Amino acid sequence: MKNNPFSLEFGVQPPEYIDRFREISEIKEDFSSLIPPTHLYAILGPRGCGKTVMLNDIYHSFKDKEGWIAVDLNCKSDLLLQLAASLDDKVKTFHKDISAEFSFSFSFLSVTLKGKEHVSNVIVLLEKMFAVLSRHNRKVLITIDDVVNNEYVAVFVKQFQSLRGKNMPVFLVMTGIYSAFNRIQGQDGLTFLQRAPKIYLAPLNQKAIAASYQSVLGVPLDEAVKLAAFTKGYAFAYQCLGYLLVKNGKTKIDEEILGKMDYYLEEGVYGKLFEELSEKEKTILLFVASRGIVSNQDLLIEGVLSKDTVSFYKSSLERKGIIEMPARGEMAIALPRFAEFILAQNAMD
Repeated sequence: MKNNPFSLEFGVQPPEYIDRFREISEIKEDFSSLIPPTHLYAILGPRGCGKTVMLNDIYHSFKDKEGWIAVDLNCKSDLLLQLAASLDDKVKTFHKDISAEFSFSFSFLSVTLKGKEHVSNVIVLLEKMFAVLSRHNRKVLITIDDVVNNEYVAVFVKQFQSLRGKNMPVFLVMTGIYSAFNRIQGQDGLTFLQRAPKIYLAPLNQKAIAASYQSVLGVPLDEAVKLAAFTKGYAFAYQCLGYLLVKNGKTKIDEEILGKMDYYLEEGVYGKLFEELSEKEKTILLFVASRGIVSNQDLLIEGVLSKDTVSFYKSSLERKGIIEMPARGEMAIALPRFAEFILAQNAMD
């Protein structure tokens, strides 16, 4: 059986992969500058657009870099305690020249994992740790994938800002969907996130996708271009289509491939994405899906949106990566087969 260089697995870099070189280079250059212009980046985009793989690239590029400590955290549990424990472990394992100064006790933190006293204790511990790291010119990169709006994140981000206020050498990259991050940055005490640089992941370059398909599938360039256009540059669709074609020994999209594509897109991404939409957003997208491309005037004439709300909803849906603007004043569905998914959902309701 031929090895399949494509993958349906989320967050893991497959053998056949188109990287985000420009975006990754931007973050690496900013963080590595003598005077960094920012210590925080947010990578935003819909599920399946490649945020996690890009974050892993960034993490690994700093993990083995001299003078750096890279820490990956999970926002579903206490982020401050995770950070303290990870720093303690990594310093004692990989930075033995300063490990003697990391003789901190964690026993007082094990009594409770919640409450103001716990938070205060962890903050004191982290400030001591970062003071040592700063003296020895160590920098810390923290990565958090798929951030959600919970208490752990709110407390952590406030403490990150506090550490930066004390000029500590800490850098943070977070990924998430636009709606979740928007809720986080709207909280009291976290509005500084609104000024943080954000990278909204654009679709992958279709020429690069075509080249990938041509190389792996052995199809002529014009056929590879058609396959790439089908994906609309959506990372999961690129992987999914390539995986199915290789697995089934095919080079063209037929009814079998299309049916399996629709299944994986719905199960892997579109079902969850649709659940997260407001009823108004669903109404807008149903209107767009039924027409293909719509203008602002279409939305106003049909009463889908009012003059006061057109800009808001278009901007929100674009930042979520769901719609694109083919021309000024127009909108269309940006994700492959999502229009068909919406129409099918509506037919079942």
